[in-house]
Amino acid sequence: MGVGAPQPPLSGLAVASLVLSLLVCLAPLGLVLGIVALVRIPGNGKRGKGLAVAGTAVGGTVVALTALLLVVGGARFDAWTEEGGGLLGSRDTKAGTLTDLKAGDCFAPAGGLFSPQGIEHERMTDPSVEIVPCDRPHPAQVYGTFRLKGDHAISDPAAVAAQTFEGCVPLLHDFAPDTWALPAVGFSSYYPESVSGTGGDRTVRCWLGAEAGLPEVSLRQDPGAWDAGQRAYLKAMRPSSEAWLSASGKVDTDLAAATAWAERMAEGGAESAKLLREADGLPARARGPVTALANRLDALSGIHRSASRAPTRAEFEKRWDINGDEDASGEEWEARLALGLPVEDEEEGDGEQQG
Repeated sequence: MGVGAPQPPLSGLAVASLVLSLLVCLAPLGLVLGIVALVRIPGNGKRGKGLAVAGTAVGGTVVALTALLLVVGGARFDAWTEEGGGLLGSRDTKAGTLTDLKAGDCFAPAGGLFSPQGIEHERMTDPSVEIVPCDRPHPAQVYGTFRLKGDHAISDPAAVAAQTFEGCVPLLHDFAPDTWALPAVGFSSYYPESVSGTGGDRTVRCWLGAEAGLPEVSLRQDPGAWDAGQRAYLKAMRPSSEAWLSASGKVDTDLAAATAWAERMAEGGAESAKLLREADGLPARARGPVTALANRLDALSGIHRSASRAPTRAEFEKRWDINGDEDASGEEWEARLALGLPVEDEEEGDGEQQG
């Protein structure tokens, strides 16, 4: 039996070329070794041309992609720098944290505006923000700040969150008395998770967050823009509006929270009805619609008072929605229209407002 001729040795350069090309950080060296191997193999008769070709191809591809990424990344960095950088790409933005925010500040948060759906009082984990001029597009604006009550220690996050919720609602009506005129917004806040009795940050920051689009103006309202009748109307409606906005996420599931809210609604509605009847400066054309609204609020107050005493959730639902019409939006629409305040255009049905 004959013995076959021995195979020529394998090119070490070819093997090294392929191995190094597969290691991204060493791909340039793999490319070089692959080219050297391809040049030498025809002269030394060694095997491995295929390995050298593969090493050269892989190394070249990795080097080309890396160069492309560097070029694109550099261009994006230049653009980011020219525009001022950051989340909104504006020269006028200023990096900061949630604790730097003051009432009236417009900003963009790094970690999102609102708690995840279904999670109440979830604190924001990323405090980074960019403070933005309010005449530039911005996702949110602080409408008020306040300090947690007392000097005692508060270690229960739920207790802090409850005090936060209670304190933010009145501040909203100081900032924007006509909540009907606000665009589509959500309400959120940032508060200390716990505070000691000897110090620590006790400041709560309450803000409005855009649910669609980015406002390019401050949402703060100027009472000087309203006439005497409009101001009297908005002042009278404040107790009812504050009660409505005081509903927590637990109202839909917790009977105690629901009945407490119903009691606030009853009191707020009755107070607003009283103030509407006493309001000065209303034009004659608005007297009828405003009186109709006051009557409706009084009727609703009785319904809400009854619901606040319900012994079960099923009974609460039954009492709350006696006639299938549990709010005064129709009467409020007519009153606002008569007063010249903006209302939603019912014909358009898309949330647009008319004055």
